[in-house]
Amino acid sequence: MNSAVLSNLSYGMYAIGSTYKGKPNACIANSVVQVSSRSPEKLLVSLNKDTYSCKAIRKTGVFTVSVLSTDTPASIIGALGLVSGENTDKLKNIRHKVLLEGVPVIKENTCCCRYCN
Repeated sequence: MNSAVLSNLSYGMYAIGSTYKGKPNACIANSVVQVSSRSPEKLLVSLNKDTYSCKAIRKTGVFTVSVLSTDTPASIIGALGLVSGENTDKLKNIRHKVLLEGVPVIKENTCCCRYCN
């Protein structure tokens, strides 16, 4: 990803990809902020600490941020945001790609994505 994109992040809708015990997962977040533009760039992501996604990120230390476009259908947002990924395959009907690190990025209605560790 072009690092210049980070300086243009604003309030929006983001899919946060994670993995736990070999199972890719994603959730919806509306707060992603660039906190450092120096290499390595740093992002701050706000998640509810009681969620499965937050647990996965704490255990593995890796996640992805997929910046969703303004025309993302409510069905995608609902699929990633209304249920826990602990017992549900939230990505089942969502076009995505799992990176070598095991974390997914969303492939539809996505402006850009970023791997974070």
